[in-house]
Amino acid sequence: MKESGRFVILLLAGAAMAFVAGALVTPLAFRTPRFVTALGSSAQPVVVPQVAGLSRQDARRGIETANLVLAGEWSEYGPMESIGLVIRQDPPPGTQVPRGSPVNVFWNIGPLFRPYRPASLVGLTATEAEETIADWQLYTSGRSRAPHVSVPEGRVIAVFPQYSDSLPVYMPVRLLVSTGWDGIPLFVGMGLAEAESIAAIHGIVLVTEGFDPAGGGGVDSMVNSQIPTPGISYMPGDTVLIRVDLTSTDPFAGPDQEEQGSHDWGQW
Repeated sequence: MKESGRFVILLLAGAAMAFVAGALVTPLAFRTPRFVTALGSSAQPVVVPQVAGLSRQDARRGIETANLVLAGEWSEYGPMESIGLVIRQDPPPGTQVPRGSPVNVFWNIGPLFRPYRPASLVGLTATEAEETIADWQLYTSGRSRAPHVSVPEGRVIAVFPQYSDSLPVYMPVRLLVSTGWDGIPLFVGMGLAEAESIAAIHGIVLVTEGFDPAGGGGVDSMVNSQIPTPGISYMPGDTVLIRVDLTSTDPFAGPDQEEQGSHDWGQW
């Protein structure tokens, strides 16, 4: 009887201890860990904000404030009015996405074609021409250089390409810049008035040796030959002989004068 009673007492004591231990350990075992709670919070969806129409900096700030990530910034052609602003986004605004999802924005770099006036660049200094091209939001591919009889050194002789009105932004502009001219200028191909002006600038005495018929394809009052040849050295006061094309072989014939050969001084 004593042994059975002792066994019952031990059994009840063990059961009591197991109950107490279970009561203490069970809440700890089934409590949700902190990292699991945080994971569930981060998995909650967020709404993609409206960033179209904002600058790139403001769009980045709005995306990061919404607990999203700016994945990429892509350029697109668009109207001049919204140049520099975000014009499209992916995902679109109002979409629900997980926190930390990527968002791509597309910003406007302006229209594909920009204003282009190549004729207005001729005669400018190379630096002025490049600044004008930059104002048109175009870019240059450098300078080529060549001597020129009338365009001063450092100024633009010609521009390539020669398209007028507009030019696509991907097409560069190249300048042909004058290196000046050494020696006797090239007068051939100039009008008589222009040749005389250039000769005066260089201190050269220009003497008209004679006149030739312009012919069907000729141009009135254009220099067709010169002696000495262009490019050779000279001293101020040197003389250059030229011949000039005229539509009439009489340089003094006017509309109300007699036909050539009727003057007392004969034919030229």
